[in-house]
Amino acid sequence: MNPKTKGRDLGGWATGFCLVAGVGILVGLGPVSEGSGLAEPLQASTATSPDGATPQAAFDYYVQNIEPMFLRPRGYPGSTDGNPACVMCHVWQTSVRFSLEEPTDTPDGGAWSEEQSRRNYEMVTQLVNASDPESSRLLTKPLATAAGGARHTGGNHWDSTEDPEYQVILDWVRALPAAEFTPAEPEVAVDFEYYRSCVHPNVLSVGNYGQLACTSCHAGGSAGFAPRSADGAGLTVAQARQGFEALQRLIVPGDPVGSRFLRKPLHPDGGGAYAHNGVRRWQNRSDPEWQTLAAWIRGELTGSECSPIY
Repeated sequence: MNPKTKGRDLGGWATGFCLVAGVGILVGLGPVSEGSGLAEPLQASTATSPDGATPQAAFDYYVQNIEPMFLRPRGYPGSTDGNPACVMCHVWQTSVRFSLEEPTDTPDGGAWSEEQSRRNYEMVTQLVNASDPESSRLLTKPLATAAGGARHTGGNHWDSTEDPEYQVILDWVRALPAAEFTPAEPEVAVDFEYYRSCVHPNVLSVGNYGQLACTSCHAGGSAGFAPRSADGAGLTVAQARQGFEALQRLIVPGDPVGSRFLRKPLHPDGGGAYAHNGVRRWQNRSDPEWQTLAAWIRGELTGSECSPIY
């Protein structure tokens, strides 16, 4: 496939799904709940792959029951029309955390080799939490917000936690060894006082290059990381805490590049996310403001004294 047409030439992948592992293993085209019914729950196993890198049983279960979901057609957000699949965004949008290998075109649609599946597996397992399976990003992002899910630009794939796909993934995560598949605690803390004194008044409340300020869209709701004060003065401590807490789900402490707070407003040509309903605040990561916020997320800026850029 021509890499320049990624995202536009995915019809073959979305017509169904198949999977090639080794000499070729094909997986059925119906939903998980069709045919022979739900996948059997994964039993915990200590068996390892030939290279000792991954638990073989967990990988095999992933290949057979979970990876095919990424090629399954979906409806467009808010509509039953169209057939977009996970691969239609998460192959060519390489700046997002859920970034899949590009499937190989086949007469049946698309396929991943075993080597590609192992790379997908390594990426996917970074989005699970075996110590608290229901909190795994792999489960919360496609889940409707009304059912406890996280906001997802690609829409809601599951209306409730009773969806068969959700249950299959949940069973898999529950069987993973918690010692190996629990996210590490962040080594740095993103400072609240710097958010209140510097980030909110100088970044979130001010437009860049004549554009809308973040507060224009993100003043309230689950994405309300840029609240506005009622009297136009500074935020109260309670208001600032509320905005700061909302911002935490968009930040990966210590990892500016992996933080959606810095990816979404960044132009795609500069390494930003493709989808952002708002404006692009920065053209590239060399922007002084982006660099300042990156230093804050790395834990290098704290307190009420703002950097020279402000």
